[in-house]
Amino acid sequence: MKTVDFISKILIEENVRQVFGMIGGAATRLIDSLNSNGLEFVPFYHEQAAAYAATAAAKYSRQLNVAVATSGPGATNLITGIADAYFDSVPVLFLTGQVNTSDFKYEGKVRQLGFQETDIVNIVKPITKYASLVDNSNKLVHEVRKAISIAKSGRPGPVLLDIPMDIQAQFVEIDEENKEFNSNEPLKDQIKPDLARMVLEKIKQSKKPLILCGGGCCDLSTKELILKFVEKYKIPVVVSLMGKDSFPNDHPLYSGFVGAYGNRYANIAMVQSDLLLVLGSRLDTRQTGNNLAPFQKKCIIQVDIDENEMNQRVSNEISVVSSINSFLKTLLDFSIQDQEKKALNRSNWLFFLEQLKAKFPVIGEPIRAGVKEYHYNLAKEISDHLWEDDVICVDVGQNQMLAAQAIEIRKKQRFINSGGMAPMGYSLPAAIGISLQNNSKRSIVITGDGGFQVNIQELITVAKRKLPIIIFVFNNHSLGMIKQFQELYLDSRFVGTDSSGNYYHPDFVEIAKAYGIKAFKISANSKTWRRDVTNILDNSYGPVLVDVDLDYQTYIYPKLEFDNVIDSPLPDLSDLEKAGLQKLISKLNTEDQGV
Repeated sequence: MKTVDFISKILIEENVRQVFGMIGGAATRLIDSLNSNGLEFVPFYHEQAAAYAATAAAKYSRQLNVAVATSGPGATNLITGIADAYFDSVPVLFLTGQVNTSDFKYEGKVRQLGFQETDIVNIVKPITKYASLVDNSNKLVHEVRKAISIAKSGRPGPVLLDIPMDIQAQFVEIDEENKEFNSNEPLKDQIKPDLARMVLEKIKQSKKPLILCGGGCCDLSTKELILKFVEKYKIPVVVSLMGKDSFPNDHPLYSGFVGAYGNRYANIAMVQSDLLLVLGSRLDTRQTGNNLAPFQKKCIIQVDIDENEMNQRVSNEISVVSSINSFLKTLLDFSIQDQEKKALNRSNWLFFLEQLKAKFPVIGEPIRAGVKEYHYNLAKEISDHLWEDDVICVDVGQNQMLAAQAIEIRKKQRFINSGGMAPMGYSLPAAIGISLQNNSKRSIVITGDGGFQVNIQELITVAKRKLPIIIFVFNNHSLGMIKQFQELYLDSRFVGTDSSGNYYHPDFVEIAKAYGIKAFKISANSKTWRRDVTNILDNSYGPVLVDVDLDYQTYIYPKLEFDNVIDSPLPDLSDLEKAGLQKLISKLNTEDQGV
């Protein structure tokens, strides 16, 4: 069997149906084999976009996805997508073509020997779980099985195999009796009973417990277990950016999105809690802020499959190295005694959280700051008219934070974004990758005029394949997130962020039409904008592009300033609001102390 045919065979066994990429000389044999052996090669118009499509599809399905590129510039164009898969912990196999082994410089002192030769393996080693140059056909079978096993095991992540052209043309013998490869990553699915009882006892003793769900909670089976656990123990939930769709946002026990741009009420809840159960989240600065004072006297129980994430910034009282599923299953097996049910009621805490939500609604933040709020109203309108299984793909910048703050993700809906790497131009390729694998479900792209230009060339795939994608371009004629920073800290010197600093954008409606996509422009000043948005979302399957003209400076609030505690973001509360909040907190603490 040819080496490339073996790769196709293994990918089919792994239930891979499509491979994303851009063809080039050093990968032509490989791509020809993939496409001839039952896999569909989906051509993109930039390797970066193909990589994003693969990582997004992996985030959606939590299954192995594949991207392929040629040597040299093709391989290096994958790098940002590889980093995205690494930081957001999803299994993606990246396959790159390479020059013939006779043209590879190895340890030679020359900079380059073969045309488009680039040592991609050593370049990407810091951002992959495994990367290898397969320069001997006799080791290809082992390397392919090893790479796939490593990508999927433990904390998932990307792997890369670099395959020279001459190796792609050679044959291999398959050992059918030795198919399995052990990655040697220890299984973390056994929770010691004593540790489980200790965690459960802490939860039962807590008067103000809170669960923080992160990116490790987005698998379907994990979501179901979280819902059962939350409803059994009556514990409210907040989510990180990567965990936005881990818990239904319309559930009575949902208490918002936390972080530097998080909902104010969610951040206050996190600070006021006496126990924080952290599931699959690393408690980075975007979640806690730089000032860790609110976390120093709190009981923190962190559950993560990666022991390296424990106690990195915040000291845990209990660290549980485990898959989230195994941890939750163990605790769900414990029964609740009748005398314990009253303690689990926690009506004072839950009522306090309801009051916070009412007191600090999302739409109140721009109003409090004295700035226009149309983009918040638009986000809510989109949220209210989503179909029950829509997939929301957001870009990076103000549009990402706005969507996380204001869009309510319900049980069957998904929220896909890039959290760790956060590259502009992510949302459109992400929606394409997901749509190609789930063509019956609609994807909603939320992007800005800056991010949309980064991978705008991929509109051709949307058009020609008639993909069910609706694209909302939140067009504030600027790079809004950076412009807001420049206004706050750099005396409004808008270098590179609006037309005064030589930033521009084209007519997106005309470009979409040129690609063959139906397109509309909606203005913030229009009296019919709400009806127009509703009509598109209620009646359109896509592809459609909507250019939303925000003819004003946009701001995203709340926004945490460096060294402020997480529950004290901009805009500042008025003295009256501060007094009202303090009264609520004092009342809660007094009731909990039984006074």
